[in-house]
Amino acid sequence: MATLSGRVIDGYVSGATVWLDINGNQRKDADEPSTLSKAAGAYQLELGEAQRACMPYATLYVDVPVGAVDEDSGPVKQAYQMAIAPQFKALSVEQVLHVSPLTTAIWDQVRTRLTASSPNLNSCDQLRQNQQLRESMINEIKTVMGDLVRRHNLSEARIHDDFIKSKDSQSYALAQDVVKGLKAGYAYKQQLHAQYPDASHVRAEVYRGRGTHYINDQLGVWYRNASVWRPSGYSNEWVILDPALSKIERVLHLRRQDSQSWGAATLKTTRTGYNFDSQTSDYHCALDEAIEQLKDGVTYELVVHYMDRKKEADPLACLGDNSHATPGSVGLRDYYAHYTVGRVSYTNVLRFDALHPEHAALSDWQQLQGKSGQLDFGAVIQRIAASGIRFDEEVKLAVDSWYKRSTDDSGLRVVVEKLSAGNWVRTSTRADGTSLKECSADQGKTWGSCGG
Repeated sequence: MATLSGRVIDGYVSGATVWLDINGNQRKDADEPSTLSKAAGAYQLELGEAQRACMPYATLYVDVPVGAVDEDSGPVKQAYQMAIAPQFKALSVEQVLHVSPLTTAIWDQVRTRLTASSPNLNSCDQLRQNQQLRESMINEIKTVMGDLVRRHNLSEARIHDDFIKSKDSQSYALAQDVVKGLKAGYAYKQQLHAQYPDASHVRAEVYRGRGTHYINDQLGVWYRNASVWRPSGYSNEWVILDPALSKIERVLHLRRQDSQSWGAATLKTTRTGYNFDSQTSDYHCALDEAIEQLKDGVTYELVVHYMDRKKEADPLACLGDNSHATPGSVGLRDYYAHYTVGRVSYTNVLRFDALHPEHAALSDWQQLQGKSGQLDFGAVIQRIAASGIRFDEEVKLAVDSWYKRSTDDSGLRVVVEKLSAGNWVRTSTRADGTSLKECSADQGKTWGSCGG
């Protein structure tokens, strides 16, 4: 026999069932090892030889029932589940696995991304026998962990630590918010799955703003960002919730994108209703069309933004079959180029308005539905390729603005952003997963604090 130990942490939680999901069905079966957490959330899980062999490939779950005791908040009034992802390494004698809202946030996202088409994707037997599945899950865990670390600038070690014992107030406060958001996000995902049974993927994140100066990240404000991917396209909503997370206080942004074949390319039509200004009640409506095609390893895209002066009291009106469904006059046009060299990916965009010659040269590129036989996107690709759009090229056209970004994953991730306004921004990932943001005013020759 072998013993796996650790703590169940929200506050410390006693009376919770800790179990190892060997068959990957997300339900505790009679033949799967389990135990109850005791004082200070401590648990000891006894594993037989076969169960020990499965430990690296199985998810450790914690079912927190009504009546369990959180040492901080008292008896639990709403049941929930926590988890920690498979470790993909042998169980050592001193192995300690703490299960908390932070480890749960990671596994919840990994499970959503990888198990949508197969509920038993992460069973012990499948992962032991299939190297490709193992590698996919390991990479997904790394990706999600990185996302959580970047969002909260909290190292991986601190995410897995007993943050109550270490008196890590930042991790503790974050955990309280994460578990609240997890419950609300999970419930809303279930609602969306029922509403859209043909969805290939559903994502719903409920989080509390950190005050990072972004309009959608105000300190203490609760947000919900949810997306649904269906065969015809995707939809997204971004809303502010009340403190109880029970109702929408204000819609910030609604978007629907429909995709269809357009000759050898793809036509994407995007309708948006948005209002980030709490002082006004009406919503701006936007309609974009985009033609996208892959050629010689580069994804080229022309985006046409249409002007719409009409506003709506209800953002859903911006997405429906009404006057907003037909394009108005063209406002802006964008060139995009996405490509990868080795382990460095690049995204670059040039923007034109009606004052720029390139905008006039594209005058035929509007109201694109059904025009694949009339318009030659190959000629547009040649214009984009010759525009100086690549990351290391000088822009060769008169533009309203431009933006270029490189993401270097050859080591620890380094993102460099160039802006036509003259500022460059570099975000470097440290060894512990947290990030350092620096700015340059001399085209990357010297880097320093971004201030503010």
